[in-house]
Amino acid sequence: MKAKLAALMLGLGAVGLMLSPVTSFTSQAEAKTVCKTKRGKGWAWTEGMARFQAWEIVAQLSGNWPFQVDTFKNERYKCKKDGSGYTCLSWIDVCKST
Repeated sequence: MKAKLAALMLGLGAVGLMLSPVTSFTSQAEAKTVCKTKRGKGWAWTEGMARFQAWEIVAQLSGNWPFQVDTFKNERYKCKKDGSGYTCLSWIDVCKST
């Protein structure tokens, strides 16, 4: 009887370990982040739309469109009136966690 109870307890313990969430042995501080500056250019009838176009091209070229998987930091824009609309240049740091 004691052997059956011990086997049952060991079995339940093993199942509990399998169902528990797996944690990484490396901390977030040890994870390395690699950032590269990407550039984009957009044109639209309003400055806000032109900024979005410049942001969107960076997202597309870095593989973050339609689902953003990397972090965008230090977004910089330079916009100017261009005929019937605006042209915006963007410089965005795209950071990938390794």
